[in-house]
Amino acid sequence: MLILEIVILLGAIVLAARLGGIGVGLAGGLGLAIVIFILGLPPGDIPIAVMLIILSVILALSVMQQAGGMGYMVKCAEKLLRKHPRYINILAPATTFVLTTLAGTGYTAMSVLNVIQQVAKENGIRPSQPLSSAVVASQIAITASPISAATAAMYVVVEQMGVSFGSALCVIMPAAIFGSAVAAFVASRQGIELKDDPIYIERVNKGLVNFIPPEIKLVEATKEAKRSVWIFLAGVSFIVLMLLFKPLIGHKLGSQDIIVITMLLTSFIMVLVCKVELTTIKKAPIFQDGAESLIVVLGIVWLSATIIGVHIPEIKVAAGEILQDYPALLAVVFFFTSALLFSQGATSALLIPIAASLHVDAATILASFVAVSALYITNIYPTTAFAIATDDTGSFLSKKWNGCFIINHPFFLPGLLGIVCAIPVGFMLANLVL
Repeated sequence: MLILEIVILLGAIVLAARLGGIGVGLAGGLGLAIVIFILGLPPGDIPIAVMLIILSVILALSVMQQAGGMGYMVKCAEKLLRKHPRYINILAPATTFVLTTLAGTGYTAMSVLNVIQQVAKENGIRPSQPLSSAVVASQIAITASPISAATAAMYVVVEQMGVSFGSALCVIMPAAIFGSAVAAFVASRQGIELKDDPIYIERVNKGLVNFIPPEIKLVEATKEAKRSVWIFLAGVSFIVLMLLFKPLIGHKLGSQDIIVITMLLTSFIMVLVCKVELTTIKKAPIFQDGAESLIVVLGIVWLSATIIGVHIPEIKVAAGEILQDYPALLAVVFFFTSALLFSQGATSALLIPIAASLHVDAATILASFVAVSALYITNIYPTTAFAIATDDTGSFLSKKWNGCFIINHPFFLPGLLGIVCAIPVGFMLANLVL
């Protein structure tokens, strides 16, 4: 039965890869129907907490986008990238890392990917290099964000082990930064020079590569746009302060409650102060992308949780002694599970409580946490798929030229080596801080 369940899960993932986008969630729905209605498995836990955090953050980002704040942030990022094009392999991942850390979702990174590819090809730089590092950095940054669903799910567990929020940040944030830096370095070395790529040359000759940058509207950002950014950042700061000074304040609220309530309040304040029409919020592009991510989580994550959840008792028996003897293997489990679940938040919510029940210590959980970012193994996750779609030079198309000899897309090697290098840093910091 286990083999059949694994085949169904892998089949759903393969189908999801073919469908892409919202089809990933629909493929999960098909798998759920088979394992529950036909095989008789009990439904697993729906990742409600993860979905609520995603929903509330996406709402706040959508209001900010309609107020012009997202465009203002992208303009600032674009100005930085165009001012220093030679350093795009450094600045691109740094930009997406900061955006994702502040927003708690990688969908903010999608807003600058087109700018990254345009600046890269205008300066003869292979777009797959900065795009790969930017995507990987945005995924790793989820583990550094104080308002991401993954961090919230993790901290609920380690807080019960006596770890303060400040101590947790001192481990997960430097580890994520180091991992992103390694990924950026590896990505910058991948693939041949753009001018020597035969696919690129062929596409140029066929007129398929657009060298004319999109018109940059020299419109000054409105006061409302700037206000919305500051209001959103104030909300993020409030969440961090509430968690950092929880013992001093004396409240008993969990991180999930703080994030959801604060994001709802932040959205309300932005609507009033920035004069956002309520009817336009649901039309915001990031709101639509967020709705897609919720379907993905609901479908494929619920399917994985259903199949894995049935076998948790056996997993505990089989993995308990191994993890006690070799705690670093927890990172390996995080890595492959996140690749199957397509969600850092769902992986954290599913596995970290199990790890705690197996008496894995807080230091190991924090050090291994960065490994829940392996969403780049397949290229069907929205940010990876969008990065490939936005590049018209063909720099992603062939592993013969793009520098990736393991899986036919150049996200894998930078992401893998970034996480592998970040985990020892996490262990070192955890032993110093805790």
